[in-house]
Amino acid sequence: MKKYIAIFLSAIMLLSLTACSSSEKAPKTIDKQESENEVVNENQEETINENEEEAEETEETSEEVNEKEVTLYFVNKKYIETGDESLEKLIPEKRVVKYDEMPIEEAIVRELMKGTEDDSISTVIPSGVELIDVKVSDKTAFVNFKQEGLNGGSLEERFTLDQIIKSLIELESVDKVQFLIDGQKAETLMGHLDISEPLDNIME
Repeated sequence: MKKYIAIFLSAIMLLSLTACSSSEKAPKTIDKQESENEVVNENQEETINENEEEAEETEETSEEVNEKEVTLYFVNKKYIETGDESLEKLIPEKRVVKYDEMPIEEAIVRELMKGTEDDSISTVIPSGVELIDVKVSDKTAFVNFKQEGLNGGSLEERFTLDQIIKSLIELESVDKVQFLIDGQKAETLMGHLDISEPLDNIME
């Protein structure tokens, strides 16, 4: 009888040890799973943050780059050479203009001053002319030149005004152009034509 009791007690102790051993291992398995879940969550958060940063960078880049296709008017070289009144005096040229650091109106005048690669047309704006800025108020573009370099004959003055006026009034933002010299209204740009008031058409 004592032998059976001893065997019974031994069996109970063995079961108890096995249960304790299982209970000690279980938390480790759970802890490992939780750790793996945390790593997955952290990786997901890092991926989301990287995507958000890339989207923000793309948006900032698109905001920084401003460009517009505009129509610029240059002087027909054949007219200058022949004086044939049957010829078009100004020839349009389509061009994509970037204007990140200035108004589009100012960018247009600066592009006119650069000239063109087309051999049949050219700019007549004197190379020594310096543009201060171009500002727009109530659909009037104020084109502000420095006095220095504003020299030329009547034909040169006329085409300088013509090119700028016709190119600017192509924009919806501009109806008239007021020319300024050193920030002030003046009677003429080069001594020949009246620029004291805003101009809205091509002078004949």
